Amino acid sequence: MAALSRRTAFAGALWNVAAMVFPLVSTLLLSVVIGRHLGSAVLGEQSVIAYLGGLVGTLVVMAATNCTTQVLAAAAGADDPGRFASVARLTRRVHLVGGLVACAVLATIGSGRDMAWAWVLIGLVSLIDALGWAHASRLIALEGWRAVSPLRLVSQIAGTLLGVGAVLLGGGLPAVFAAQVLSSTWLTLTLRRRDRRHRPGLDAAPGPLELRPLARLWSLFALGALLTQVVNKRIELVFLDAFSSAHDVAVYAVAFTVISVAVTVPSSLVGAAQPAVTAAAGAAGSEAELHGHLQRAARLAIVAGFVFTAGLVALGPVLVTTLWGAQFAETGRIVPWLAVAMLGTPLAVLLDVYWTAVNRLRVVLVTGAVSAVIDVGLAAALVPSFGVPGAVAANVAGQLAWLAGLLLSSRRIPGLLPPAAFLLRCVGVLVTLGGAAWGATALLAPAGPLVSLAGGGIAFLAVLAALGRTVGLLTGPDIEWLDGLLPAFARPALDAMGGIAWARSVRSRPAVERVPAPTA
Repeated sequence: MAALSRRTAFAGALWNVAAMVFPLVSTLLLSVVIGRHLGSAVLGEQSVIAYLGGLVGTLVVMAATNCTTQVLAAAAGADDPGRFASVARLTRRVHLVGGLVACAVLATIGSGRDMAWAWVLIGLVSLIDALGWAHASRLIALEGWRAVSPLRLVSQIAGTLLGVGAVLLGGGLPAVFAAQVLSSTWLTLTLRRRDRRHRPGLDAAPGPLELRPLARLWSLFALGALLTQVVNKRIELVFLDAFSSAHDVAVYAVAFTVISVAVTVPSSLVGAAQPAVTAAAGAAGSEAELHGHLQRAARLAIVAGFVFTAGLVALGPVLVTTLWGAQFAETGRIVPWLAVAMLGTPLAVLLDVYWTAVNRLRVVLVTGAVSAVIDVGLAAALVPSFGVPGAVAANVAGQLAWLAGLLLSSRRIPGLLPPAAFLLRCVGVLVTLGGAAWGATALLAPAGPLVSLAGGGIAFLAVLAALGRTVGLLTGPDIEWLDGLLPAFARPALDAMGGIAWARSVRSRPAVERVPAPTA
């Protein structure tokens, strides 16, 4: 039963992985089209607009959504229709006011800049999204994220593809954000229609409601979101926009987009696995069991970080010039530096999610605050004089400070970090993979960037498969633990992680024997 619950929780959480990964890929496509058809200066302006739109929307709208969703879910679980009705009414008002504030702030920022209409449109997107999330918070509280995530995924991808089409048909930057207005409107209307189905059975007389605890909860969500936007997003774009050129903004934004797409895959998988880990340990009521699951998840996160870093360092530069063109050659030179800083990101995400899940937010907030101060302080000091290299240095320092703080917190979890032999093997994997891919790209460089990229990618995958089938990327017990998490269609991937002979021996065991006994 424990394995079944973990597998079910993990499979359900994969919706959130898809909702994060696929929009990033489509955003990368939009960035390529804008850079090639409208130029680096327009791409730089688009990056600043998108970043500030996301920042304002996250602080004002998504913090309110997370807060009200949690309170609504608690009221629904406690069978308190009066409190549910009160919070539902409050969330509609809060989201409306928040959307209007976000729209006004973004329109005001854009009033003194070029392409003011693009800023007005991104503000309108924030307002429409706020109205939609007022309905989404009720749906999530009653039905879970699966009621919203597929619709959100469709909306995000559709908006990006419509923006790509608008650029290819000759539209400018405002047309890109007009496409987002259309997709956000569709999502809001769809969520409203689904939300209305619940109203006849859920309308009740509003009960008493204390606003101070809600305001405190919202402030915690807003603070956490702000720290995330500073450290893990692109706050350096603001300083580059103020002290450097639009081309430099585009150079840095492209590098960050490439890193984000690659790092989101392992980080999202780690974050998706954590609810299953916590649910299994919570059912058993054993802290030692929880720590055993965390140890295995940590080893998976470390391997994922090393593998993806090897790919980014070796293939990132040629990937940039292949997709965006020679005008972004400078971007290719900074991708490896940003990639190395992301080496421990999956492990840091695991620790971040764990401390949040066990309601120890002080660790997360303090670590995020310290790294944010370092990032912003160095950006303010270095970007005016050094431009893009200064932005890279600030981001790398912030990322390393965030990782270091969370690693220090891991001392409270006995045995979380693996022994030195495991880490040395990961270093060997990184050097072997990166060296093979880099060698292939250098050898094929005279044939052109596309051939060079394809050859490097094939070499990377071939060496990865060879290492997995011989020395193994994970230990046998870790593979067995994963076997209890992954859906059936994904299990063949285990053959590339722990050796095909061992994987076949696991398949031959009875199902009940494949449920591992967790070890601390």
